Amino acid sequence: MDLTLSAEQEMLVDAARRFLARAWSLADTRAAERDPRGFRPEVWRAMAGLGWQGMELPAAPGGGGLGFVETILVLEEMGRVLLPSPFLPTVVLCAPLIQAVGSEAQRRWLARIAAGEMVATLAVAEPGWRDSWETPTLAADGRGRLTGRKLFVPFAPDADLLLVATAGPSLVALERGAAGVAVTRLATLGGDPVYEVVLDGARGQPLGAPGAAGPALVRALDRGAVAALAYMAGATERALEMTVDHARTRVQFGRPIGSFQAVAHRCVDMRTDLDALRHLVYQAAWALGAGREAPLAVSAAVAYGSEALRRLFMHAHQVHGAIGFSTEHDLHLFTRRAKAAQLQWGSPARHHERVAQAMGL
Repeated sequence: MDLTLSAEQEMLVDAARRFLARAWSLADTRAAERDPRGFRPEVWRAMAGLGWQGMELPAAPGGGGLGFVETILVLEEMGRVLLPSPFLPTVVLCAPLIQAVGSEAQRRWLARIAAGEMVATLAVAEPGWRDSWETPTLAADGRGRLTGRKLFVPFAPDADLLLVATAGPSLVALERGAAGVAVTRLATLGGDPVYEVVLDGARGQPLGAPGAAGPALVRALDRGAVAALAYMAGATERALEMTVDHARTRVQFGRPIGSFQAVAHRCVDMRTDLDALRHLVYQAAWALGAGREAPLAVSAAVAYGSEALRRLFMHAHQVHGAIGFSTEHDLHLFTRRAKAAQLQWGSPARHHERVAQAMGL
């Protein structure tokens, strides 16, 4: 396995970085936290114009036929600017589920996703869950209606398509405007727009056969965890740049603080942890994109990433000192999202257990 980027992948990264530098800033991220929508539709449409939403889709629905590694590279660049967008739920989670288990008629949604005309999101977590890998218990009644609650559903009010994980596991698709669906935004650490979805007799259409969504759902969650880590790898790269710049310019005792060994060592430790995290993310993305058995690679990345993110931002705050804890400084924007990512995709203990099982221990 060669994780060196190809010339085409390097061009993709360069183009994404240049576009996002023009389209988004950290000031925009602050504003988005106060915006009821939490993202800008014009940026979403511009991303579609670059072909990002359809990168992994086949040519027939307007896709680019690329792989999951390319998706990961774009997500890294989004993380550098902390871009909030429905890209992860729509492209990383929902599109592969539609492609894997949807009917021929339902696969027509993929063309709308590729064109940037459809936002899709996945409702998995239920009250009392510790992470997204629990078993869904919400079930349809005898008339096929859904009643219950789902939590932490991203971009729910703007979703043209809501995929609901139900007992089985099965998936039910609810299109925009379906009766019996109410959403309420939740106050969260990361500041991203996530919602409680209350279903009161909502009726949708099954996505695939009843009880047949389990393997596809697990694979989608694996993709989501790796994608979130890629986003955070990009965010952490930016935080490291901020930290090194602060160490170079902050003067104490007549010298830049970066000239002190204790500070320099923290910056080096950040670099080492980040490089290891990125390698594990690329390895997991390659395994998923190649259709291989990926639980070992995915859970190794998540288990390491959860601890690495904690260490990385601890070092960043130690170097910045008190200013890094101030809401006027940008570092807290990255720190809050790192902690939210740690909490969302499962504890290190869960993924250590998954690694052990994959290794036959």
